[in-house]
Amino acid sequence: MPAPRRFGALVLGIAITLIPMTSVHASTSDDLAAARQRLADARSAATAAAADFAAAESQYAALDNQINALEAKIDADKARAATLQDAARRRAVYAYTHAGDDIDLIVSSGDAEQAIRRTELLSHANQKDNTAVKQLAAVTADLRADEAIVKTQRAAQQKVKDELDARNRDLQAKVTGAQQAANNLEAQLAREQAAAAAAEAGRIAAERAQLAASRSGTFTGGAGQIIVNPGGGSFMCPVAGAAYTDDFGGPRGHPGNDLFVPTGTPAVAVKAGSVFYMANDGAGGNEAYLNANDGNTYFYAHLSQFVGAPRSVSQGEIVGLTGMTGNASAPHLHFEIRLGGVNGQRIDPYPTLRSAGC
Repeated sequence: MPAPRRFGALVLGIAITLIPMTSVHASTSDDLAAARQRLADARSAATAAAADFAAAESQYAALDNQINALEAKIDADKARAATLQDAARRRAVYAYTHAGDDIDLIVSSGDAEQAIRRTELLSHANQKDNTAVKQLAAVTADLRADEAIVKTQRAAQQKVKDELDARNRDLQAKVTGAQQAANNLEAQLAREQAAAAAAEAGRIAAERAQLAASRSGTFTGGAGQIIVNPGGGSFMCPVAGAAYTDDFGGPRGHPGNDLFVPTGTPAVAVKAGSVFYMANDGAGGNEAYLNANDGNTYFYAHLSQFVGAPRSVSQGEIVGLTGMTGNASAPHLHFEIRLGGVNGQRIDPYPTLRSAGC
């Protein structure tokens, strides 16, 4: 079976001017390059912002430790203030309820030494209470100052965090937008390239069809008609006036040569032997197998019709008409040489065709 037909494998044996493919929509390519650069810039900016945010997080942790220590000091000062407030309150109540006690203690005491001692103890207690009141005032002032500092630091910290969060959101949105723009341009470029490739393939097919039409041949005979071998050799060209190249093998594993001629061109037995046919046989379409008397099989594919029934044929006898049945993009004959029979080794027909002057 012949390999599927592809546009790019043909190099015609006559001069055909092929227009080189121009760059596909250079503007789209330029736009895509610019979009990719914007995407790279956006990602760089987002990366820098992420680094700033990480550094800020470290600073936040240090600041949190400072604030937590300050808040612990505030809690301790509040406990101390509560104790001092209790002492101050007792002092105030005692001073109010014991006005003039110093004189009373001395006058009412029967023991002057004991009275003096009691007076000194009272004075010492009063002094301690007065100190507590003063300390309360100082601690209260410290508390107010520390609480103000904490409030300011917390507010500053939150402001910086909010600004970084907003910056990150903005940059991530720009990255997403730039990525989407690049994706859209890549898809657009792919569509344009596919359209250009399809147009180029169509142009090549049209040129092939035009070439085939310019070499028009018409068959009016029937089964048994023999065309004399113009070369007079042991091998006769399967079709006359074909344009072809050595496209055997290659990346697609092409097992024969494609000979481009107009639809309806007679295909003849290259040697005497027997022929049988396979209709609509997959990629080869209508196929003819010539089991020649030399022991080899010669294979013909893409025929538009068969001429006659399976039979013995002479060299030059018409076995079919060319076309483009099966997997073919233009009218042509796919021709193979198989050594030793139908399932034999396939060899490159090109040297044989060239030697015969085809």
